[in-house]
Amino acid sequence: MSQGAHVTAAPGSSSLRTAPQSSPRNGPPPWLAAARRAAYGIAGLIIFIGIWKAALIWEWAPRGTLPDPFALPGTLAQEWQSGRLLPAIGSSLVHYFWGLALGTALGFGVGLAAATLPRFDLMQAYLARILRPIPPLAWVVFAIAWFKVSHAGAAFVIAIGVFWVNYFATYSAVRNVDPRYYELARAFGHGGYLARAFSVTLPAIAPGALSGVRTGIGQAWMTLIAAELLGVPGMGQEMNAAAGVGAYDAVVVYMLIISLVYTICDLAFSAVESKVLQWRP
Repeated sequence: MSQGAHVTAAPGSSSLRTAPQSSPRNGPPPWLAAARRAAYGIAGLIIFIGIWKAALIWEWAPRGTLPDPFALPGTLAQEWQSGRLLPAIGSSLVHYFWGLALGTALGFGVGLAAATLPRFDLMQAYLARILRPIPPLAWVVFAIAWFKVSHAGAAFVIAIGVFWVNYFATYSAVRNVDPRYYELARAFGHGGYLARAFSVTLPAIAPGALSGVRTGIGQAWMTLIAAELLGVPGMGQEMNAAAGVGAYDAVVVYMLIISLVYTICDLAFSAVESKVLQWRP
């Protein structure tokens, strides 16, 4: 009998059976898998830039409307030296974070209350159905009337878009909590609303609610740029001004800056989410 075999005997039987020894999982090492993903990602970027360059050479777009991808680093340097880039980023971040914070807090709070308080849910149900289909940009008219062209007006529009993302994410997460958890909480003396909220509801909905917050981070950027196109200072306004004079290379530079800032925000939140949900397998 081989040394690696395990010998087991069935109860009440003298016959011996050999259990096969589990073999180690075969697969590429983690560093090789990461390198492969990076290689495919870089290859995709190279192909995209190649198609972009071909579209420029063969004039697939109207002449002068498609910038040269290899000229973008020089345009970035010009925007930096002009002193417009950093103030535009800073201005955008002011109303971005205010709108994101307000929309997230209100969306989470109202969604939690609607999902856990039946009477409140009934009172707000029709109102939510009426207001939800209205795009955030439709509120720009009132934002300008109430707050003028200011950070507050842009934050107001951003908050509306972020609110609905977090509202529905939280509401759905609470509705999906297993009712048996609440029964178990009552058995251990956590029968009150606040006791159930802190012992059952909030831990159970954490993954879903945080997923809503992460989605809101991206939603806020999309709403922010659209709001800035109407005159609020920031990267959207710089893009609009550059497009007005045909400087489409500058427009693309600001688009890439927006992508970079969003990536940084998303990675930062992902790190926080991992810490909060470290109990999750």
